[in-house]
Amino acid sequence: MPYDPTIREEELKNRVAADVFGDFDCARILGAVDFCVAPKTEGPQLIEPESLLWAEAKAGVRNDFAPLFAQLVLTLGKARTFDDHLPPPFLGAFDRERIAFVPYHEVVDIFYQNDFNWNVAPSDPSTREFRLVLDRIRPLLDASLRVFRFDEDAAELAAFVRKAFRAGSGGPSASLSVTRNNFVFVYQKWARDVKPSIAVNWEGAKRRGLLDADFFLADLLSKDGATLVEKLYVVLRGDHYDLDRTLDEMGLLVSKRAEFNDGQKAHTLFWNRYRRPPKREYWGYIAERRDLLVPQDVRERKGSFFTPQIWVEKAQEAIAAALGENWQDGCDVWDCAAGTGNLLAGLQNKYRVWASTLDRADVEVMRERIKNGANLLDSHVFQFDFLNDPLDSPKIPQGLRDIISDPERRKRLVVFINPPYAEAGDTKQWTGTGKNKTDVAVTTATYTKYLPQIGLAGRELFAQFLIRIDKEIPGCVIAHFSKPKHLQAPNFEVFRQSFQPKLKSAFLVRGNTFDNVKGKFPIGFFIWDTSWRETFSEIDAAVLANDGTVEGKKHILCYDNMRGNIGKWLSSFTDNDSEPIGFMTNGRNDFQHQQHVYMLNRKEQMPTPRGWHITRRNVIPMCIFLAV
Repeated sequence: MPYDPTIREEELKNRVAADVFGDFDCARILGAVDFCVAPKTEGPQLIEPESLLWAEAKAGVRNDFAPLFAQLVLTLGKARTFDDHLPPPFLGAFDRERIAFVPYHEVVDIFYQNDFNWNVAPSDPSTREFRLVLDRIRPLLDASLRVFRFDEDAAELAAFVRKAFRAGSGGPSASLSVTRNNFVFVYQKWARDVKPSIAVNWEGAKRRGLLDADFFLADLLSKDGATLVEKLYVVLRGDHYDLDRTLDEMGLLVSKRAEFNDGQKAHTLFWNRYRRPPKREYWGYIAERRDLLVPQDVRERKGSFFTPQIWVEKAQEAIAAALGENWQDGCDVWDCAAGTGNLLAGLQNKYRVWASTLDRADVEVMRERIKNGANLLDSHVFQFDFLNDPLDSPKIPQGLRDIISDPERRKRLVVFINPPYAEAGDTKQWTGTGKNKTDVAVTTATYTKYLPQIGLAGRELFAQFLIRIDKEIPGCVIAHFSKPKHLQAPNFEVFRQSFQPKLKSAFLVRGNTFDNVKGKFPIGFFIWDTSWRETFSEIDAAVLANDGTVEGKKHILCYDNMRGNIGKWLSSFTDNDSEPIGFMTNGRNDFQHQQHVYMLNRKEQMPTPRGWHITRRNVIPMCIFLAV
């Protein structure tokens, strides 16, 4: 063994610094991070040197590195270290026998998940948060972890460190590289320092779908004052930005301009610190993950979610199982809620794949991804508001319109989507935001047209997508991600009476594996054949663990024609005539909301009381309901 079994943690860190990272600076202290590696520099530094590694160290021997990485992630997330310091290419962990590395960009999504308490003790493995991070990080480590023994792998470890941790040019004027590991960090600093100097009404621009992230990308993907990617919605042109570029009736290019209000001083000062553009190999990834730069309120309003690659792959496997191994050779695919198009990654026949999205900026991102190798056709990517625009609109390419209008070709069309999950109504009680989303869902043309057929389900955007596809593209296959409430929820009973294609297959995953999902609920992937009509009654859905393996089955049952749920049962014991001795909230009938079912002394203790009075005559049924 390279290090004595009795070595203490601080001595272990000193020895690893000298033996493995002797050519680097390991003396930096970054909050509670155990071990930091940076390039060696001489003389005063005008900018903070790049970190090359943040690592967790433990004395003794660990058979499993995953808890060490989970502790490191919780340490970084609690202190938001990546907000104040440029993230490194790698995170690491080591004991007295081995050292392990994982690329930082593999875990960056974890830091931006919602509904997560970062204030727990990072070293306490008994907390819910530790277990959640551990579950999220295990499949990432399985795919990307690199482990070296200090003794047997010494030569390979030294070669890895030399290659992966190559120091920058150094010196007091050295600028920093922007990579897929740190571009979110750089954006956050840009939003603080540069954004206020751009003469734009940001709230008004945001309402029209124009985001500061588009200006940042125009800056980042530029050289000598000019954006290199012409297809971006916003481009930098020396001392101003051009946006919304179109050709007029004479074929002349017209555009809007955004100026700087400080003579471009803040902009120049900021970008003096960073090298632009990033390496070409990072352009596609940065453009694809534009969603990480979108403000939280915009993502909530639009209900947009980036589909993790593991679920993209599992969804495509499920389609192959349902339609046949060679389905891509005979089917056309349309993602009509494509965002930046990541759901289509892995599809082989680009001539039969179509992608549309609400935001023009996302269209330009997809077209830039095509230049960087995405297997799509530029002419098959287009801007289209699926819930408002007509299906015979010239916005839709002629080839796809021909498919939509042909009953036989529609049978070979797969509408493959992860539609928005936004819901109309007051979200204060459940999210704590107090923001009303009423205008999200109930102002669309689809809502108005199909309201009598879908009832309360029309308040959900994904339900509007499903009903329009079913009614206006009959015969196609719908393959979509969504909550499973359209199979069971009482508010969807009217919807189920109208939406009646055959459900061919389904699987369920944990909602918090999507990096912008709140709450603890399942998300399913469902495949429907609209050429068959039947009323949904039940299905056995596979339940997938976070690494994609099947860990069980869930029997999903529709109880529309049954006696009722437990809430209806309890309503039969309503007693408004006796003296109340308490109040029971009715909560909801799904178990992930069990925290909303509780007893109070008086209903006046609730801001919006919904439930039943507890009396001497019904106290036992009330206790049964609470227990269940």
